[in-house]
Amino acid sequence: MIRMHVHIHTMDTKYKELHREAISNQTGSSLLETYTSLFPLPIHIIIFIWMSTGTNHSKKINSPTVWMFLFEFITMVLPTVFNLTLFSDYSVGQFLVYISIFSIAFIWMLLNNNYISSSTIKTKKNPYMTVYRFMLNTYTVFCILAVDFNVFPRRFAKTETYGHSIMDIGVGCYVCSNALLFSIPNTQNMSKIVLKVFKQVLPLLVLGIGRTYFVTKAEYHHYVFEYGVHWNFFMTLAFLKIINLFMLPFVSTCCLSGIATILVFIYEFALNFGLADWIMSDAPRDTMFSANREGIFSLIGYEAIFLYSLSMKSRFSIFMNKNHLINSMFLLIVTASLSIALFLLTFVISFVFGVSRRLANAGYVYWILSISSYLLFMSLIIENFITILLHKMGQLGEFNRVSLIIDSINDNLLLFFLFANVTTGVINMCLYTLVMNAVYSLTILSLYMFVIYFTIYILQNYKKKIV
Repeated sequence: MIRMHVHIHTMDTKYKELHREAISNQTGSSLLETYTSLFPLPIHIIIFIWMSTGTNHSKKINSPTVWMFLFEFITMVLPTVFNLTLFSDYSVGQFLVYISIFSIAFIWMLLNNNYISSSTIKTKKNPYMTVYRFMLNTYTVFCILAVDFNVFPRRFAKTETYGHSIMDIGVGCYVCSNALLFSIPNTQNMSKIVLKVFKQVLPLLVLGIGRTYFVTKAEYHHYVFEYGVHWNFFMTLAFLKIINLFMLPFVSTCCLSGIATILVFIYEFALNFGLADWIMSDAPRDTMFSANREGIFSLIGYEAIFLYSLSMKSRFSIFMNKNHLINSMFLLIVTASLSIALFLLTFVISFVFGVSRRLANAGYVYWILSISSYLLFMSLIIENFITILLHKMGQLGEFNRVSLIIDSINDNLLLFFLFANVTTGVINMCLYTLVMNAVYSLTILSLYMFVIYFTIYILQNYKKKIV
């Protein structure tokens, strides 16, 4: 019995070392690959929409069944498991196939543009954020577990110092998402602002502190190069909420992009004059500040991302009028142009300063804004596609009610993300995922995605909405 215990302990030690090697010293993929790797999911959503209208799926949306869920899961979600693992080495071939499908859909949409340009379109929810948040969360919940399997390419894992990868996108795009949905409080009622801060920040702080406590007690693998010793994703979001809920009521929206630019310039100047070297060094982490230097200083970059995104939202508001979408084709041109311009800017900056998620430096800020604009562009394509199809079917009153899964995720976002994190933790503590072969890995990843999506679907279906 003692010998068995020693053997298991030795295996645990060896496995932790193997895991450390798999996560450490990653430099990411090419800048272009981060965009092409995100391309398949929106195309699968378009394919699902086309199929759902052809099979009357959208007409039955108010009477959901398990078979309807399975149809959506297999069409939209499951392909992500294979696109980011088994087929990842054929990225060029994948892209050519998906760009062909996209071209057909885009040309069809342009030929039927009269359905969306002739009048304003009534919307039930944030018209450009519903699909955006679904795509972002699908990428995120898959990658947080997939990174612990060998079938997931190492170039997609988080970079340690400089570089860009799919997993580096997560926190930055969550900040963009929060900004695009952010409402600036009224300065006339400070007590309401304080209450709003308390209600929005407390859950994030509880989750952040709880995660740190759990990771420490369970001796779960945790790497300081991400945020520091105690800091994590939830704390970054919590502190950004505090800063912006108290600061933005006193700032004019026309100044937001200017303030963000000044922040980026000053921060980048400081990074290049020794701050970056200290943050990334092996300097002692003997105080709370030095122990969490990555998380604390990266707040400056994330705040810049937040302000730029909020400024973008205020510009987009001219295309909105009391829950009606106006001139959405022009909005497509704006988001596409913005994404390309920021991509080129990131490409230039990457040669001068590099791109670093760990620092949230200038390169990272503009790269994330480019990726966010790219996801917004794809979301708008999908929204327009839905509008045309429903308009032609005479169901425009049900705008954006074509998917059970997309609605379920958007209505229960925090719960969905938490459940995925907990499930990931349980799987990692129970299984030696890194030593599994491709068949076992893909089976577990597929089942994991099915369980978290089906659970949220069931909760939504029985009106047990928690978040």
